[in-house]
Amino acid sequence: MKKLFFAALSSIFAATSAIAVPGVDGEISAGYIKQSIDGSGSYKGSDIDVDELGLDDENSFFLKAKIEHPIPILPNIKFMYEKMRFEGTGTVKDNYTFGNITITINDRVYSKLRLDHYDAVLFYNLPFINLTQVLDAELGLNIRVVDFYAKVKDLTTGDEDSKSLTIPIPMLHGSVEFKPVGYFSILVEGNAIAYDGHHFYDITGELRIKPVQTIMAKPFIGVGYKYEKIKIDDIDDVSADIKIKQPFVEAGILF
Repeated sequence: MKKLFFAALSSIFAATSAIAVPGVDGEISAGYIKQSIDGSGSYKGSDIDVDELGLDDENSFFLKAKIEHPIPILPNIKFMYEKMRFEGTGTVKDNYTFGNITITINDRVYSKLRLDHYDAVLFYNLPFINLTQVLDAELGLNIRVVDFYAKVKDLTTGDEDSKSLTIPIPMLHGSVEFKPVGYFSILVEGNAIAYDGHHFYDITGELRIKPVQTIMAKPFIGVGYKYEKIKIDDIDDVSADIKIKQPFVEAGILF
């Protein structure tokens, strides 16, 4: 999955090297993001609060690419990769079961959690809104693949267990960008799905500043905030109810 995703992402980055393709617009960007996790989860046992696991805030990154073309009917496309990994050491306040191990009250535990995101979005611009040249609205389908891995090691007893999953999640995608002048814009973007006791959504708000206007390309810097909520109810013995707060900065090129 990783090789296929990065191959597709690399092809878009390579295609933008020419930049001036008639009728084609898009962007490429990379950003720094700070991730803070809260909530609880379980694997073949009772819920464990992430605070008891001692999962620390993490500094990470993301990559994005977007292509809009003039071909009718065919959707436009966006790709995004976000690295999301947490680890830490904590003291549990109750007795828990995680997979095949039992953790007792006051045991010290070491934990790792991976929730890497791979997004491929097929979308259409909404023409009646976009004609105003001030608002740019998009609606489409996001196929998000979450690369999940969780490990808990009881440092008191030496016992440990882990679980890995690859979870494909189809989500409704939408975004609106308000562009009152050429030098800055405000972007609001969201993805969401809910079914059978599960729900997964995120919403992002970003201020983009475009200090240089050229014919070929427009560099930009952005500052924003992303809020993500994940509720999983027993997918292959894994359940979770967590939220992730993520302020970020990014830099990129519009073409």
